[in-house]
Amino acid sequence: MRLTAKHGRLVITLRVLHQGRDLQVMCSGGQAHIGAVALASPCSHDAVNKKNQNDLLTLPGHREDLLAAQMAHRMASELNCTVCVSAGIHFDCITKEEIERVLSLADSLTENCIARLKQPTKDCSC
Repeated sequence: MRLTAKHGRLVITLRVLHQGRDLQVMCSGGQAHIGAVALASPCSHDAVNKKNQNDLLTLPGHREDLLAAQMAHRMASELNCTVCVSAGIHFDCITKEEIERVLSLADSLTENCIARLKQPTKDCSC
């Protein structure tokens, strides 16, 4: 599945691949690259371990870590599967307002992706 959100010069794309029942998600925009990778699993239902299992890798100088972690956690919780998100977004001379817009676009894409993946299989072109 591929989803795109735009605002002015800002274009953010999500690509979602199924890995069995789990998901591999690539979030990119501008000059696409891999800046951070987040791995999240849904909450464990046993009494021994009730916290989410999250892992995060970030390349030095990159700031996509929070975006990748939030996206992976949200999708894992809502879809009850393990989710790996790789994120790489770079726009030259980006302003603080544009950074906020990128985060908003990524959040909207996350919610749209969750909604589409929750649809019955026949209605979802994954």
